[in-house]
Amino acid sequence: MIYTSRYSNPMLRSGDYVAVRISVGKPKWDLGYALNCEIKALMPFGLRDISKAEFTEKYRQRLENTGTDNFAQGFAAIRNRFPNKDIVLLCYEDIRNGDKWCHRTMFADWWFDKTGVSIDELPDDSKTASKPSQDDISQSEQSNTTTHTEQLTMF
Repeated sequence: MIYTSRYSNPMLRSGDYVAVRISVGKPKWDLGYALNCEIKALMPFGLRDISKAEFTEKYRQRLENTGTDNFAQGFAAIRNRFPNKDIVLLCYEDIRNGDKWCHRTMFADWWFDKTGVSIDELPDDSKTASKPSQDDISQSEQSNTTTHTEQLTMF
């Protein structure tokens, strides 16, 4: 299965999932688990400080340009490298209370529209305060992070 979630979801520490970064920046705090790979085609590069409507339009166009076949091949490559583990597409936003929106759910909606396959949010019943959202992290801090994750070559 494929899920979406936030980096701070404690379920990810179980080791049962393939943690896939789809955010522009990488968390600077100790996650308690490894980020296994990243998919740059899902990262919202250059889509800051615009309305949700404009973001949605531009992001969905990027997804269209990549296409479902390319994403399906990427997910298959992840599954081949990490058999018997569910994939979790990760970014910062804690969307549990409904007052925030996130590109990961936009991807899940787009994927369902195109394939009929649902990508659900990984359950997260933690009571802990969420870590900073991507909006709270400056672009300069994001560009200075070092990533030790695998980039899939097809993206």
